Amino acid sequence: MSRFIVPVVLFLVTGGAVGAELPVIDYVNAASADVDVILDVRPAADCQSGSLPGARCLPAEDVLAPHRRLANISGILWLLGTAGLQGDEHVLIVGERGQQREFMAGLLYLAGQQRISILNQPLSRVTGGSDGQRPGSPRSLTREAVWQAPLRADRVLLRSELGAQLLRNDAPVLIDGRSEAEYWGQRIRAVRGGHLPGAQHLAAASLSSASGEAFDALAFGGEPVAYAHDTYEGLVYLSRLLARGVGARLYLEGWVGWASDGALPVDSLAFPEMERAPAMIPAVSSGSGVGRWPPILMLLAAAALAVIGFQAGCRRRG
Repeated sequence: MSRFIVPVVLFLVTGGAVGAELPVIDYVNAASADVDVILDVRPAADCQSGSLPGARCLPAEDVLAPHRRLANISGILWLLGTAGLQGDEHVLIVGERGQQREFMAGLLYLAGQQRISILNQPLSRVTGGSDGQRPGSPRSLTREAVWQAPLRADRVLLRSELGAQLLRNDAPVLIDGRSEAEYWGQRIRAVRGGHLPGAQHLAAASLSSASGEAFDALAFGGEPVAYAHDTYEGLVYLSRLLARGVGARLYLEGWVGWASDGALPVDSLAFPEMERAPAMIPAVSSGSGVGRWPPILMLLAAAALAVIGFQAGCRRRG
């Protein structure tokens, strides 16, 4: 039971209210004594071949539907229960790829996890070889715990909600976490390029975990609405913002979702270059005979034949 392909809107309609205080999301260089659960988000085979002592295997791919969409919330919470989570723990997320760790952290945050730490380096650097590794425990085939934490549903905006808010006089500040080339429509990974109307650019890459740079939330209007390319990259972006004290909300489907609706406004609008139109004249054969003629001679010959045919028709009518 690793895929639940049901629209992610269920994530929102089942959610509860969020408290005023944001949860702790931080980056650490090693596991601390107060960690309750270690989640290894690498592929199951890698996790089970060797991880930190006591780690539970929960591959990031297990909570994703095709095209990097989120699976439905009931399936996600069931999966978290198979790893023994119910939401009130301090979780340390480990793995080899930084974005996978941050994606899972963002997902746990929206699910209501109380405290989340992200290992700030690849797991292979921490284990120090086979001597420091133990086989990770695969998640259970049944739930070991029932998720109890209330979902942070008001941390997420749907396309219709964001569109309505942008029409208000007190529209929220938008921050775009994609690359500068994507922001200006020079690089396009969707049906069109550009950015949401009035959005500021703050690339997720500039918030790399190694920088440790803090930001003043008031500089973004208190609670900015963040978005990236898609859901996966958006959750990575959200984790980086929250770890630096920016209490952002997330437009979950990202630029891909906004760009797919041609009725929605876009700044710096751009479109992918059309493929070059096929040549009007077929490629010349390398064989013998007329196929060896240059194209211009073929055109002249065709025109001459047309003229001869026209004259012959006139003589017959005369």
